[in-house]
Amino acid sequence: MKSLLSLALLATLFSGCSQTTAFDFFKMDANYERAISNLQTGTIARSFETEVILSSIYLNKVYPQQYRDGEYFFIALYIAGKQDFFLKSKQRNSDYKLTLNGMDFVSAKELKENDPLRSLMPINNQWNRYYLIRFAVQPREDLLLQLEDRDLNTIKLHYKKENAAVTTP
Repeated sequence: MKSLLSLALLATLFSGCSQTTAFDFFKMDANYERAISNLQTGTIARSFETEVILSSIYLNKVYPQQYRDGEYFFIALYIAGKQDFFLKSKQRNSDYKLTLNGMDFVSAKELKENDPLRSLMPINNQWNRYYLIRFAVQPREDLLLQLEDRDLNTIKLHYKKENAAVTTP
C-alpha cells in the first residue's frame, strides 16, 4: 500500500513537468490539412499482386484561388513495370486511360522531386511518379476521377466541387 501511494505521488509530481504533449508534434498548416482530407487512393490488383496504385488530391479545394481555370489533381501513380505513364508529347499510354467524368485530361506535367506541390502528398517513395493533371472545368458538382486499364479494371475516386475556405498558397 505504501509503495502504491509513493508511486501515485511520484506520478502526480512528474505529470506537471511537461509543457508539451505528443499532439504538439503533429501540427499541420491549413493547406496540408485540406490536402490530407482530400486525399483518396485506389488500386488495381491481379492474381493477388498490386499492379496500379493511384493516390489523388483535388487541388481546387486546397488552393481555390490558384486553380480556377480547370479541375486540377495532384496524383501519385505507381504502375508495376512502367516508369512513365504520360509521354512528353501528351499522348496517353495505350494500356491506361485517365478521365474525369468521362473526359480526357487537358494537360499533364510530371513534378520533379523539389516541386513545392510534392510536400502536400504524404506518400513519397521512389516507385511513384507524381503529376499535376488539369481537366476542363466540369459543370457538375460530382467529380469522378477514373483510371481504367486495357482489361477494363478501374480505379474510381469520387470528389465534390464544394468551395473550400479561401486562402493563398
